[in-house]
Amino acid sequence: MEWPAKRWGFGLLTGMLGASVPLPAVAADTQTVAEQRPDSLETLVVLGTGTQTSIFENPASITALESHELQRMSTTSVAELLRDVPGVRLFDDGTAGMKRISIRGETSRRVTIKVDGHALTDHSPYGTPLLLDPSVIERIEVVRGTSSVLSGSNAIGGVVNIITRRGGEAPLEGSISTTGFSGTRGYLTSTTLQGASGGLDWRVTGSLAEEGDRRTPEGRLSPSGFEQDQFSTHLGYRHGDHYMALKAEQYRLEADVYNPLPDGFTDFTIRLPQRDLRKVGLFYEGESLSPSVSRVEASVYHQTVDRLFENQAAMTSGMTVGTTSDDRQATYGADLQLELALIGLGSTVLGLEYENDALDTGKTSDVFMPFPPPFGQRRFTATSDEARIQTLSGYAQQAWELNDSTTAYFGGRVYAVEAELEASSDKAHERNTDTRALGSLGLVHTPGDNWSLRANLAQGYSYPTLQQLFLTTTAGGQTTVGNPELSPEKANTVELGARYRDGRLTLDVTLFHTRADNYIGQDVDSVSGPQPIRRYVNIHQATTSGLELFGEHRLAATDTALYLNGSLLRREYDFGESKTYDSGTPRLAGRLGMRRDWMLTPAVGLTGDFFLRGESEARERNAANELTSRAAGYGTLNAYLGLHYADCLDVGLRLDNLLDKRYRPFGELTGEERSVTLTTTLHF
Repeated sequence: MEWPAKRWGFGLLTGMLGASVPLPAVAADTQTVAEQRPDSLETLVVLGTGTQTSIFENPASITALESHELQRMSTTSVAELLRDVPGVRLFDDGTAGMKRISIRGETSRRVTIKVDGHALTDHSPYGTPLLLDPSVIERIEVVRGTSSVLSGSNAIGGVVNIITRRGGEAPLEGSISTTGFSGTRGYLTSTTLQGASGGLDWRVTGSLAEEGDRRTPEGRLSPSGFEQDQFSTHLGYRHGDHYMALKAEQYRLEADVYNPLPDGFTDFTIRLPQRDLRKVGLFYEGESLSPSVSRVEASVYHQTVDRLFENQAAMTSGMTVGTTSDDRQATYGADLQLELALIGLGSTVLGLEYENDALDTGKTSDVFMPFPPPFGQRRFTATSDEARIQTLSGYAQQAWELNDSTTAYFGGRVYAVEAELEASSDKAHERNTDTRALGSLGLVHTPGDNWSLRANLAQGYSYPTLQQLFLTTTAGGQTTVGNPELSPEKANTVELGARYRDGRLTLDVTLFHTRADNYIGQDVDSVSGPQPIRRYVNIHQATTSGLELFGEHRLAATDTALYLNGSLLRREYDFGESKTYDSGTPRLAGRLGMRRDWMLTPAVGLTGDFFLRGESEARERNAANELTSRAAGYGTLNAYLGLHYADCLDVGLRLDNLLDKRYRPFGELTGEERSVTLTTTLHF
């Protein structure tokens, strides 16, 4: 794809025009921008305990990103919003617009991604992409570390729960936002209308984004562009202590895939002409329904993902391979959670979840082999498969207030999973089932108003995907077959943490150790033709130890803060016959910066942020101890300047890679050149 430069100019022009719109005068407000920013440890979150609990009193490792923080991170990718969370890293397989995340070294497939409490599922070996428009997000909660008791399957590395926006507060209000990206000559524009009247609240959001080839200090990465659009609605009604809502959204993506030509190939192209998501959900919340029922949450939803994948490869031997995969994934489910006051020890959380995840896939393969001469031979195959996973699980967590300063949390979850290959054009009927019980234990002690100490033991669980169990895939001339005998992956994590706050200094420190078993990888199954056929197998385990830190210190008598967040990880793969610490995980990663707030007038505020982001070298070796990938360490200088005018206008200017340094984080494409991102949001 090649995007016209005029679109980048349009984005910048719209941003500057929006900044010049005359706005009405507002009443004086003597609060500074810094005073409006809430203490991060006081943020209430649901993850970790199942009930609304502040991060300061939470037994789990929690990070929350509020709306005022998300506004400063103008991007078309939800994954980019999480880049600076300690322990979180981004992965980019070259598919534009489809970045994934890793937490504590665990790949994206071992991280649970939820939107409004409902899991996004994906049956590729790469994990779940975050298919959502950032403009509809109200907040993001992240659990760093194993959390399958409260958050479900795949939560070995952690959990990301994205909460979308509800309706407005006035009868009619809204916003128009435009962003221009110089690094890709792209733009993002979003419009929201919302309102409230009586017990009714509503919202409608539409957005459109296009990005061209990424510009790097060494030139363009071509092709690496994409285009996406999203339409999202919310309709809610409150009657007393009862609230009901209907949410619906549609997300469409068409993307190029950047993939350098491999050795031995004369052509290698991948395209993703379609990656569409549609979802509708019905939600209910009830509060204080009786002396023993504090809160009830229930929801039902239906979600579909349509994907079209195309791959063309030509080898120096004269062999050519063309493959397509046309998939539809349909998921429906229901959730119920009760917060009860049954005994005097503390709150009781009971939950029940059901998910039915079906995959209907059709694949074609067109292979030409130049031998035997003189004409060679061509083989065309077309296959189809229908497979399904059903998961029923129930969980419970009990808070036990040992005394005024100490609370313990006991949790457990039982899974019943059934996977089945229901129909296939070339394979026999297969089935895989599993039942599993998991537990967790958390302890929080607050010796004073400023300190909280915590310990956490948790178990994780990741059931194989339908592709790993049953399907056959071919890409780049390599064929991988499923294995219906696979066992689920599991993990155990122990954490020790401390949090501190005194109005000027905020600290959140975590030490952790995780052991994950029955990892699913690939091994040679048989040799047929020029390429071996590979098979998914349980072949190894991973052990990860590390430290995560978030710290912020506000200087006296100023609105200036120094901050640091980052992680120190040591991760070892055990393949049985060999071990290696070269697991593709940088030892050090993080962000160090200084932020300053100014109030120019009672209505006009400025925010400045100057920071260094980087990570150390990362290497990856396979079971044969062969070095398969390497990325050098890097550090980039970046800056942000934001203007806030009352409740009417926000303008953000982000300057990335100020020194125009060439860098490539492990698992990602080469970073952008020195670039500018300009965002203007007009509220009315």
